[in-house]
Amino acid sequence: MPRPLLHRWSKSISRAWDKLRVFLRLGSHLPATVQAYRGFGNRNYLFMSGRVLRDKSIRKDAADSTWRNFINTVKRFNSREINDASVRIHFGGETFDLLTDAEGYYTLDTHLKSSLPAPPLEPPFWQRAQIELLGIPGQSAYEKSDTEVLIPGAAASFGIISDIDDTILKTYVTSWLKWRMIYLTILKNAVSRQAFTDVSSFYQALRRGPAGTDYNPFFYVSNSPWNLYDLLEEFLDLNHLPRGPIMLRDFGLPYEDRPANYRGHKHEQILRIMELYPNLPFVLIGDSGEKDTDIYRAVAAEHPDRIKAIYIRDVQSQDRAKRVQGILDDCQGIPCLLTSSYAEATAHAAKSGLLSMDTYDRFKQSLLL
Repeated sequence: MPRPLLHRWSKSISRAWDKLRVFLRLGSHLPATVQAYRGFGNRNYLFMSGRVLRDKSIRKDAADSTWRNFINTVKRFNSREINDASVRIHFGGETFDLLTDAEGYYTLDTHLKSSLPAPPLEPPFWQRAQIELLGIPGQSAYEKSDTEVLIPGAAASFGIISDIDDTILKTYVTSWLKWRMIYLTILKNAVSRQAFTDVSSFYQALRRGPAGTDYNPFFYVSNSPWNLYDLLEEFLDLNHLPRGPIMLRDFGLPYEDRPANYRGHKHEQILRIMELYPNLPFVLIGDSGEKDTDIYRAVAAEHPDRIKAIYIRDVQSQDRAKRVQGILDDCQGIPCLLTSSYAEATAHAAKSGLLSMDTYDRFKQSLLL
């Protein structure tokens, strides 16, 4: 079946199911809630997003059984999104009114009317935004919550954009039929999922820079679905990885056609971040499992003076490693490394003037205590 025809059919089926679900009031007894994602911006611009859903009451505990993890996964992916919900955002003395789209998402991507005050000289550079759910179609609803917005300050000398799956989180995307990835996603939680050795110390050292006094911002860009946002946010915190905005993608069937020049979720989001901080160079970190290296090479070709280094974690496939190394060799003038060890990446970054080995050793020691 031609892909465009399948695409149109899938959209029609998805929309028909959504209408039927609303008509039958399936899940209407569940309270509406806002899942607000971390935002980011600068003194003149703000990007925030989130989703309005029926609260599925996901209960989490470090000692959750495999069955409880499975139930929580089903709840995450069997989401009950609410379209045309009225959302109000308060930030920096300004107010923004939004409506959610067909998948329940709201997005605020706007210039600010008045410039924000200069960020403090000392980190962290997180500011608070307030989100209000004012109402949903056919029902009264109200909820108020806060979220964080990253506004990098003068203590940032460069930024870091990182993938998640098989870069910091053991996911095994390249496993046969992706069965290990499916197993981990469905039956494990944020506590039982594993980070790669030394990745936390490496990232924290990058955050502090070569002098150990910087506060370099982190951005996590992944092809994982938004349904896993709460799990990934908790995983980052539990594993002492730097806090940062997490940019995922919509897992549901597409309901809008992408523009002809659309370059994919990761590529587009990386460019969005770089355009928002035109004076900030970036370190790009990914893995050899899928297309990270191709995307990073394309970004480096477009902005060669903005990329300080590229690090690719080797997923231990000889054919992939050979191909990826060839791509990295094309990135002339940019420090690049294909490695299976974050200790090796740390040593390389220290020689490239990106971090301090003393900072790395201090973080590593603190994690052993």
